Amino acid sequence: MLGCAEPMNQAFYLQKIKEDLSKRQRANPAYSLRAYSRDLGVHPSTLSQVLLGKRPLPLKFSHQVSDRLRLNAKERTLFSDSLGRKHIALDQISLSKEDDRYLLDEAYFQIIAEWEHYAVLTLFDCSDFTATAKDISRRLNLPDLRTEVVVQNLLRFGLLKQKDGKLSKAHAQVRTTEDVASSALKASHLETLELGKQKIESVALELRDFSSMMVAVDLEKIPEMKVIIREFRQKASKLLKTGKPAHVFQLGIQFYPLTDVSEAASRQEKL
Repeated sequence: MLGCAEPMNQAFYLQKIKEDLSKRQRANPAYSLRAYSRDLGVHPSTLSQVLLGKRPLPLKFSHQVSDRLRLNAKERTLFSDSLGRKHIALDQISLSKEDDRYLLDEAYFQIIAEWEHYAVLTLFDCSDFTATAKDISRRLNLPDLRTEVVVQNLLRFGLLKQKDGKLSKAHAQVRTTEDVASSALKASHLETLELGKQKIESVALELRDFSSMMVAVDLEKIPEMKVIIREFRQKASKLLKTGKPAHVFQLGIQFYPLTDVSEAASRQEKL
């Protein structure tokens, strides 16, 4: 029996599909590729190209095929990771040198601290958004009065504009300052964490991702790490906006010390 190590020049997901097909055909020599495609729920021509290495398995089939292959937890992770790497890599996404963003400051406390404001602005990037208060309430599951207050806040601070009764964004992209102490940002992060706790229970596994890792850290590398995280966020945003975006998601990345860094931080302040 083959282990979980990825064979040379063959992605793990492809290895598992071939292994499974081989076992089925060993048990039943008459078992055909068409029968296998039916059992996996993948079109025969697509599966044929996948097995020949001419194309990767479409990402939308990742969970479905994992289920039907009866993979264990470790294998499911390796399966989805190897399939994802076949489709996209961060280095393949380029960013423009000029990033058109409007920086917010502490004067925008309510806008920054309450998630609904950014969510409304992001709705304007969805292909099927009609830019009406009714659609905002429906898409974000907000009471009509809350929608009215949020829209008025965005208009008052110049982040939305209205002409002939139609709403539109005043700026292509909006973000807050970074690495600056801000009570508004702290409130926003706390609200995001609370919202995330709710989503763990209410959102299906295939539509969310909560993951973490622990790593030993040289504190001098933290500035570089923060640059990498920011680049990841920008590239993730560019990737997710391709095609026909129709939903608003929240992406949160948590990176914080578990050991006492107060002494090291004090030394850095003295330098």
